[in-house]
Amino acid sequence: MKKIIIIVMLISILLLGLTGIVSAQENIIKIGVAVSLTGKIAYEGRLVKDGYEVWEDWVNSHGGITAGGINYKVKMVYYDDESTPVRGAKLTEMLITQNKVDFLFGPFSSAITFATTAIGEKYKMITIAPEANAVNIYERGYKYVFSVLPPAPMLMVPIAYMAENLNPKPKTVAIISANDLFPLSCAGGFRDKCKELGFDVVLFEKYPAGATDISTLLTQVKNLNPDILGVAGYTADSLMVIRQCKELNINPKIYAFSVGVMIPSFIAELGADAEYAFEGEWWLPGMKNSDKVFGTTADYVQACKDKFGPDYMPEYHVSSASAAGTLLQLAIEKADSIETEKVREALSTLDLELATWPAIAFNEKGQNIKWPHPVVQVQNGKYVIVYPESSQENAPMYPAPEWKER
Repeated sequence: MKKIIIIVMLISILLLGLTGIVSAQENIIKIGVAVSLTGKIAYEGRLVKDGYEVWEDWVNSHGGITAGGINYKVKMVYYDDESTPVRGAKLTEMLITQNKVDFLFGPFSSAITFATTAIGEKYKMITIAPEANAVNIYERGYKYVFSVLPPAPMLMVPIAYMAENLNPKPKTVAIISANDLFPLSCAGGFRDKCKELGFDVVLFEKYPAGATDISTLLTQVKNLNPDILGVAGYTADSLMVIRQCKELNINPKIYAFSVGVMIPSFIAELGADAEYAFEGEWWLPGMKNSDKVFGTTADYVQACKDKFGPDYMPEYHVSSASAAGTLLQLAIEKADSIETEKVREALSTLDLELATWPAIAFNEKGQNIKWPHPVVQVQNGKYVIVYPESSQENAPMYPAPEWKER
């Protein structure tokens, strides 16, 4: 009889232990991520994963997420999409149906996100996409996708706002763009904002993507003598434009670029000729923002260094992923629930700045329509934040002197 009682007691203790394990497992928020860890965009994909990992470690070591009186830890589930949309979509379905994740975070790349968000929408599961701002993702009437990046047409817009406040205010703008989807989106957004702010757009022209000589087009620019030259292209285009402007003695007061300026080779290859160039950036580690999750931007940068080493410096691929985590955390806390519809409603009403992102507010399509993101300028061989004023490290150097005076 005693043996039977002991056995019953042991079974009871075991069952209680198992119940405790189950309860502990229930207090986990599982987040699925199919991201490029191999393939052609693995470099960027790994940066995105870095950002997720920083947030996961931070939230779990700082009290977790509390909702509905329950405290949750975060568990990320990763798969390698191998840089392909088809595999990304298949893995997303696996995360939902087999891994039973509660939420999804997006990969790097608009093309892959276009495919994966179709799966998320099918299952009515929220995807927070850190690195996907192609407009077509958000034109499908979807309700469960939210973007950290503003739409591509907004990238150069802060340069126009900065220019509006310069003294003397520039008046005329010439815009040239590589004939490719992303640069044309940037150029179109810059043109529209310049017109809205009262600048006279005297030229808007395309040149062939991958061109190595656009001197004929730049001669048109020279004849118009604009105050602002806007260039939407890629890194090689930015280098080419500066070199050919010098050769042709073209002297705008402002050189405004979409990308290329902050690539280290820009200063390394151009030397002093890189001075005065402006570029719109989505986020920079020198910004002075804050939130209740990481604290200040400086605190976030330190968290990255603590995880990956003292020489690690996050850039926007990393911070946008951490911002995705922060947004989910804040939405869950605001909803006081992990139920999808309640969290989706809370997400849609957020309007804030983050330590990991300049500002975020969503339209009905799930696009981030909040700005300003920063403008950087090359000053004395260094990258300096010149706009917005809240994060300004130095005033813009304006106007750029003519080539013969440098």
